[in-house]
Amino acid sequence: MFELLYTSVSPEGLSEEGLLEIQLEAQRNNASKNITGMLVYYDREIMQLIEGEQEAIESLYEKIRNDPRHMLVEIFYSGQITERAFKDWSMEVVMLNEQHLKEYLYNGKALVNELPIQKVIKKNPNQGKKMFLSLRDSLY
Repeated sequence: MFELLYTSVSPEGLSEEGLLEIQLEAQRNNASKNITGMLVYYDREIMQLIEGEQEAIESLYEKIRNDPRHMLVEIFYSGQITERAFKDWSMEVVMLNEQHLKEYLYNGKALVNELPIQKVIKKNPNQGKKMFLSLRDSLY
């Protein structure tokens, strides 16, 4: 089993409808490839953790890199895992607001000088996965 965490920027931003479209498309495609994960969106920034067989994940990542809804696509970490963190979700999408960021990414601290999300994750990639797990646990 393999996981990959990447970030990107949406050139024009995404509406709730645009995110729903991505979610439905991902759920259809991922289910057939046994890929699970979560996408987090905040202020044009996208962060997604995907998990499955390595070949399927790498193929999906290449598709994402070539998708015009993404730019500045960057892998923050990838590697083998023993079990899925999102085994029940072909793809969950979460649209964050500033309060969510404080709670899940900054541990309740002020956001001053910490945005964008990519800078925070670049300093500590492990924090990104912790945020995903916190969001997962708060949703269900």
